[in-house]
Parts: sequence; C-alpha cells; structure tokens
Amino acid sequence: MAVAQRAVEDNYLAYTDTTRVLVDEALLVERHAPTIFAVPYHHHASVEANFLIDCEMEYSFSGKPVRIPENRLTIFWGAVPHCVTSVTGTGQIVNVYVSLSQLLSWKLPQRFVSDLIAGHVICSREPDPIDTLIFPRWAEEFKRNDADLRKILAGEAEMRIRRLAAGDWECLYRGAGTAADIDAGSAKIGVVEEMLRYIVDNYASSSIGVSDMAAHVQLSESYATTLFRKVTGISLKEHITRTRLSHAQMMLSTTDKKILAIAMDSGFGSLSAFYEAFQARMHQTPGAFRREARS
Repeated sequence: MAVAQRAVEDNYLAYTDTTRVLVDEALLVERHAPTIFAVPYHHHASVEANFLIDCEMEYSFSGKPVRIPENRLTIFWGAVPHCVTSVTGTGQIVNVYVSLSQLLSWKLPQRFVSDLIAGHVICSREPDPIDTLIFPRWAEEFKRNDADLRKILAGEAEMRIRRLAAGDWECLYRGAGTAADIDAGSAKIGVVEEMLRYIVDNYASSSIGVSDMAAHVQLSESYATTLFRKVTGISLKEHITRTRLSHAQMMLSTTDKKILAIAMDSGFGSLSAFYEAFQARMHQTPGAFRREARS
C-alpha cells in the first residue's frame, strides 16, 4: 500500500494516509524492506507498531530525528507527521497498525496509553527473542485473509502490546503533548476516534472548531467536548493545537518557507496565535526551533 501522494508540489497538507485507517479490521500487518519515504512526511489515524529485523532506521517526527533499533518493539500514534530518513542494513520491517478504539478497548496501563496519545514514541528497553518469530509469522498469516485467523492475530497482538505496556519501556521521542489520564472504558471510543480522524484531515483549516466536529459525529457541542476529554484526557482545542504544531515543526525543519506562511499552512490563522502556541508548548521560538533542527 502506497502512502498518500502529494497533490500539488510543495503542498505538505496532502499527506493523510487513508490506507492505514482501520474501519472493518482489528489490525493491519505488513512486512517489507524499509526504505526512505518517497514523499517527505505522512500521517494516519491509527497506532503503529514497528519491529525491525537485521536493520535499523531513522524516522523524523515533525522534524526531530528518532533512531529505531533492531529487535526492539516500537509503537507510536500515527497522527504525528513522520517519515523514514535513513536505513542501515538490508533487513525487513514488520508494521502492525491498530485502530485507536481497538487499542483503548484493551484497557492498557494509563501511563502507556496517555503517552501514546501525547505523541511519544515508545520502545521496549531490551529485545525479546520471541519477537523475531512472532512478527514475521503475523505478516505471513495476515496475507491468508482468513477471518478466524485474523481474530487470533489480533489477540496475539493485544497480548504482545499488553506485555510491552506492563514491562520496561522508554520514550525515544517525546511529542508536543503531555500525558493525561485516559478513560479507556468509554462506550463512545469509536466516536472519539472519528473526531481524531476529522482533526487529522482538517487541521489546516483555521476555521475548524468544536461545532464542526460535533456536527460531523452528530453530537451536541457540550457532549462532544466532554466525551473527547473523558476518553483522551485533553480538550478538543488542545488536540487541534498539538496537531497543528506537529505539522509546523515538520515544515520548519524541512522547508525554507517563511514562518508566516507556515503558521497559515498549519491552520493557526495568525502569526501571533502561532507564536503564542509554539512558545507555550515548545519553550522556544519557531526560529530557534528551525535553527536547532538544522544544526
């Protein structure tokens, strides 16, 4: 499956990858030789787990380099813009994509889930020898397109991620968000996931707000905001801001666009709003971030 293609030259807002948005499947499993992305960045509304065999690679998350080691399970929330910038070795990668609603239904430890929602990249501290057996097997068995077998795969993936969440893990990259308590038991997780997808698809419009998302999921504004905070631990407005900042960071580190243009392309509506949001969360100016990212 190819990542979303650029519609217009230099249009970084067209990289939503709808091929990794899971609707009818509990998970998606792929195996291939990792390569540098054909387009600068992409993002998708699903949780992504990576397992590298006989190779290592480097991602860029919103302009920040993150080295992914071999034989250690890595997992992150795909809504953060990311791309592969380098690959070392000639091995394989197994990608497992899980919908957010599926992951939340597993009722994993609060800190683990909230760190994922905050945009952190989580990695096991030590290799687990069983992973080199089970991840390739999942990829081969997923190809069979057998409904019963895929249910088994989903159960095995849950147990593996549950083991990671309960064990010794570290953050390779800390996103712009902060950890918050998550109510993973909400009966409306699917509705919140649809709001998250809506934000990924529409963050660049400065006019989107609570009323738009509430109308999209056919809920009242008050109930939509309450539900979103209950499930994710943060407000709708804050999540929109975080998403816009992720894309602004990406453009600051990879393009020569003027900061005003980046502010507008990221959906902030004004330069002052962009500076206020950026400095409050990143604790530096956009210009200082750009210089640091390119040094």
